[in-house]
Amino acid sequence: MKELTVNQVQFYGEGLMRWMQTGEMSLDDITSGGKVYKLLVFLYDSPLRESVNSDFNGMSFDALCGFLNINGQSLI
Repeated sequence: MKELTVNQVQFYGEGLMRWMQTGEMSLDDITSGGKVYKLLVFLYDSPLRESVNSDFNGMSFDALCGFLNINGQSLI
């Protein structure tokens, strides 16, 4: 799996914090191999990355998976 840099993860800090506060993710989800980590790797390789802001455009985890046309369950 591709390794993310701290800067890459920090760019989405606003959205990640919102997901933490709403219970959509845990700290384990952002570690290498976790569902959010896998989603960020996919996002960084996607041309759609340019249209997603630091708060994931206000989308939930599931909504972002749908926007990227991936099955969120496959990330678990």
